[in-house]
Amino acid sequence: MHLPFRPAFWMSAAYFAYYAGIACWGPYIVLYYQRLGLSGTQIGVLNAILPLGMALLAPVWGSLADAWNAHRLLLRVALLSAATVGLFLTGASSFPQVVLLISVFALLGTTAAPLLDSYGVTLGAEERTSFGRLRVWGSVGYTLVVWLVGAAMGRGVSSLFLFAYAAALTAACAATLGLPARRGAHRHGRRQGAAQLWRRPDLQLLLFVTFLLFTSNTPVFTLFGLYVQELGATSAFLGVASAVAAISEFPVLFWGGRLVERLGSGRLYRVALGVFAVRLLLYTVAPSTTWVLGVQLLHGLSFGFYLIAAMALLHERVGSEQLATAQGLLASAMACGQIVGALLSGAVLEWFGIFTVYGVSAAIMALAFAVFVVGGRRSVSEVPLPHVRERPGEL
Repeated sequence: MHLPFRPAFWMSAAYFAYYAGIACWGPYIVLYYQRLGLSGTQIGVLNAILPLGMALLAPVWGSLADAWNAHRLLLRVALLSAATVGLFLTGASSFPQVVLLISVFALLGTTAAPLLDSYGVTLGAEERTSFGRLRVWGSVGYTLVVWLVGAAMGRGVSSLFLFAYAAALTAACAATLGLPARRGAHRHGRRQGAAQLWRRPDLQLLLFVTFLLFTSNTPVFTLFGLYVQELGATSAFLGVASAVAAISEFPVLFWGGRLVERLGSGRLYRVALGVFAVRLLLYTVAPSTTWVLGVQLLHGLSFGFYLIAAMALLHERVGSEQLATAQGLLASAMACGQIVGALLSGAVLEWFGIFTVYGVSAAIMALAFAVFVVGGRRSVSEVPLPHVRERPGEL
């Protein structure tokens, strides 16, 4: 089916709609769990289920997508599965019901993000545009929708955000109709491809640091609603704070290609880790919600730099043929970190409170920075592999 506009337009539209959905889900789902009367430990378990599914299945789905050239099909299955779970959650009222639905989500829906990013990186190279300039539309969608949903719900949280989430992911699936089939699928065996990449020291370092990074940053994404609530903020403020963070990504993602070209992907990655550590530490000492808005501005220099640098490091080292497989491994490392982070933060939250959670996270982030700096001297080269880039600064 031929659709108007270039594939880059539809890729940008898919990012816009997908992250509009994340804006509906991410800031508000923990508050919804709390509204259902779930305990801190139960919330920690639920926050661990989704990354568990990604840890186990993202490498499998990524390898299948590369081996069978089924990127679009698997992406659509993931998006529609997550949208369906969102709708059913509006009728859930007990912990077992929520666990069942989140488990289905973990089985089918969690691979959407890595598949979307592998598509974005390769399509950006084919279309002669940077990954960041495609991905920035996700930040735009997030910014607009997180503010609108927060304003619509006001002081509390309702099932409205779940209906909006389902609608956004359905729209993202529709946008994939304009994406072309990936060219040059790699016909390696599913296990062989992932195992081959796993044995590489440079990727082992990147995966381990990613694990530590997401162990430390899970509270930022999953418990931020509880954090600002502790400071006396409303759901409307949560929407504003989340929008401020997303806005800070705009310049970073838009100019990401030039940043990688000028600084090198490894150096940019180190900067991201350092800013992450500072950001987490500042959360623990912020005296009011006004200060929190200032800390949120560091999101672009932490997560934005991380995203650009991580995508560049992967593409430089594995090329396009095994990129979905490498993305699956990276997503698995992220997910393992999220599992540990969710369980650890849930327990610390119940026993010591939200501010201690953020203090522990800052310490883990400092460890991640140290590991990458020391290990990177031997395992991660600053120089891009020349056969990967389509042109300088492509990523």
